[in-house]
Amino acid sequence: MIKIINVTKRIKQQQILDHINVEIETGKCYGFIEYNGSGKTMLLRAICGFMPLDEGAGIVIGETSFLEGKSGYDNLKILAEIQGIIGDKEILDILTDMDLLKEKDKKVRKYSMGMKQRLRMAQALMENPSILILDEPFNALDKSGVLHMQEILSQAKAEGKTILLTSHDERNIELLCDKVFEMDRGKIIKGESA
Repeated sequence: MIKIINVTKRIKQQQILDHINVEIETGKCYGFIEYNGSGKTMLLRAICGFMPLDEGAGIVIGETSFLEGKSGYDNLKILAEIQGIIGDKEILDILTDMDLLKEKDKKVRKYSMGMKQRLRMAQALMENPSILILDEPFNALDKSGVLHMQEILSQAKAEGKTILLTSHDERNIELLCDKVFEMDRGKIIKGESA
């Protein structure tokens, strides 16, 4: 169970997150949609510990990014060496799953936006985590890429992973998620649990 307790954040004079309380059950998929730029991305950043909160608490998970001058394969290899729990076979497998095997030696700075999005998913999935927190995982993907991502997330859900995701396309949220939280002006207006 992940508990988000009274999470509150102001930036300058604007209330970004307003006393949010959410309980996330293990093995389910939760979607966050928003109206009027209401803070769904900021909520995920807060949950991951990427920004300080004014009030409240959430879980803390490490952040990953790209080394643009290295290849897609090298980016995954360097990340894998930190934990030391997967090897070359698993890296090649995830590159295959993400349809990036042919581009594995290309420098990431030469990747298209869609390829970078698929590499982000490879980073998120390659060590078989129990929790996935994904902000707009469908962005920059073409129609076949979106369908492929839906399949990957459906499989992760079937394996019992806990998934939190945002999407501006409610169809993706409705297709994948067990529960949907609607946000408006920094508050959860539908789906809140406390």
